[in-house]
Amino acid sequence: MSYGKLVSPTILASLVLTVAACGGSTAENPPPADPAKATSTTPSDAPSAAPTATPTAAPEAKPAAEPEKPKGLVHDADGPDGIRRWALWDGPKTAAAITTPKAWVVAPNLGRLGETKESFGAVRIKLVTVAKADANEVVYEERGNKYAVPAALARPAAPPKGLKKGAIAICNFGQSHWVGRIEAVDAKSATCALRFMKKLRKEKLPLEEVLAFEAPLGMGSYAMVRFEGGPDTDTSYAAQILAVSGEDAWVTVETQFGNGYGAREGRSVHKVKTSNLTPIDVSKPLAVGAPCLTEDVVRFGACTVKQVFDGGLGYVLTFKDNASPFKEEWDLGTVAPLPKEAKPAK
Repeated sequence: MSYGKLVSPTILASLVLTVAACGGSTAENPPPADPAKATSTTPSDAPSAAPTATPTAAPEAKPAAEPEKPKGLVHDADGPDGIRRWALWDGPKTAAAITTPKAWVVAPNLGRLGETKESFGAVRIKLVTVAKADANEVVYEERGNKYAVPAALARPAAPPKGLKKGAIAICNFGQSHWVGRIEAVDAKSATCALRFMKKLRKEKLPLEEVLAFEAPLGMGSYAMVRFEGGPDTDTSYAAQILAVSGEDAWVTVETQFGNGYGAREGRSVHKVKTSNLTPIDVSKPLAVGAPCLTEDVVRFGACTVKQVFDGGLGYVLTFKDNASPFKEEWDLGTVAPLPKEAKPAK
């Protein structure tokens, strides 16, 4: 997934016009240690009215006000037991207690933040060593701090059932995870092919360090999401699903939203309707020429597959305006088949 500067819809619109008129182009691959950065979008102030035609009566134009920063949110809750918890989590909490020495959990993405306070302001699925666990939470320690994750956001680190060569799975990589294709598997290990820094690499891992996808909508799976509020309801964002309960889902996107986006402000995890998700089946690579949907907000996501790397571990895309996209390559999990239009009722 790509990242950029502080962006407003007005600036984006101007960029599109400039690219279309001049033919110019604009253009990440994160490190293995919790790879993620934040982008932030803030809608600009409405343009001021045009001055009147009478020179002597024209009022002096006022400078545009600076966009407000997102409202402060307290993501962490430090308990009297010395354990830090996710203060803003409003999704499912309880589940079967983890009994394995290690677990896959939705944990603070410490590589994204300069300090550990407000740790849960950004999260990522990672493999941790369990300190203690019950039906309410999983506790582990990292960088001198103890963290508790809701049991509903944890999975046991155990050999996946029925794992076969060619399957797409979540693989332990660095201090986080990467999505790859299983190249070989035996009774104790699996070799995971990953596309990292635009190159193919292979990692041989113990079976418990491989997590199978809970497709189509489950912890770790991918989807394109559209939000119901704010100035960008026609924009698609690439998302990873953390939890699903009934008609609701909790997803994480790499964009952090600024003032003007309501409940999305200052968050990287959002509660959305499952009806607003388009699942991405990463097990089936898209073919060259296939119509697709991705996170390129300037072009509202509609694209065509131009090139496929390593059996679908990465893609090069084109857009109908023929302008250069913001990045050269899209990762697995950020490109979905373009949904077919519903057939008219007879």
